[in-house]
Amino acid sequence: MASIPRKVSLILGVLIVLGALASPSLAQERKSLIKEIQQKGELRVGYATADPHSIKDSATGQWKGIAVDIMEEWAKELGVKHVAVDTSWETMIAGLQAGKYDVAAAINHRPGRALVVTFSTPYMYDKGTFAVNRAKVNAKNFEELDKRGIKVAVMMGTAEDKSLTRVAKNLEILRLPDQNEMRIAVQSGRAQGLFDDISGNAKFAQENKTVRLIIPDTPILLEGIAYAIRQGYPYDDLQALNIMVDDFINTGKLKASQAKFGVVDAQQFTR
Repeated sequence: MASIPRKVSLILGVLIVLGALASPSLAQERKSLIKEIQQKGELRVGYATADPHSIKDSATGQWKGIAVDIMEEWAKELGVKHVAVDTSWETMIAGLQAGKYDVAAAINHRPGRALVVTFSTPYMYDKGTFAVNRAKVNAKNFEELDKRGIKVAVMMGTAEDKSLTRVAKNLEILRLPDQNEMRIAVQSGRAQGLFDDISGNAKFAQENKTVRLIIPDTPILLEGIAYAIRQGYPYDDLQALNIMVDDFINTGKLKASQAKFGVVDAQQFTR
């Protein structure tokens, strides 16, 4: 019997090795976020204050909001307990990468962030708007607001912070740690306005008649609001999360959650 040529023999050897590596019995079992969550029996989700997406009840210490509702639904689908983990917008991504939680909630799609985390399908969109004190600000648009002597609060380390910093030429930016402090700053006169998500600002204006909204004609910020997971997991895990988000939207649960947490038409507060 003729011997197998050396070149063919080498190719066959490589194919055998590759086949062995691909074999489930020999290859290390691939990572799976879903399996990790189910093995722990917990879906740990990182939340920072962003009304109406994630709000911590000061009386009970419990988190609530649209983003929380979606994650509670996903925990039921996975058959595990939903565990809320307190974080801040400055440390949200770092905490996710460090494994402090499995999912980061209500986080804006940004190109730079997409280099270090994997995003889900957006469930809503963030359009940056200004909430200003009616008695102290006559401006009707961003160009009129961007003047010396005007101080605008923003949550430090957020998409709003980066977007406003990029376009503001004259106004002073007051960086604060959370949404509650921004609102207090406007109500107390420490700042003449704040820059935040349109949904949260509409709710703020509805509850405070002294507040008027300015919605820039040319968006300063327009980004999807979604969830993020650590990189390196298979597409199957991301698809499971995406389908959960799509289902929440398509079955009317999102609209019900928006109504529950006071999402209203922002245009009515621009006058």
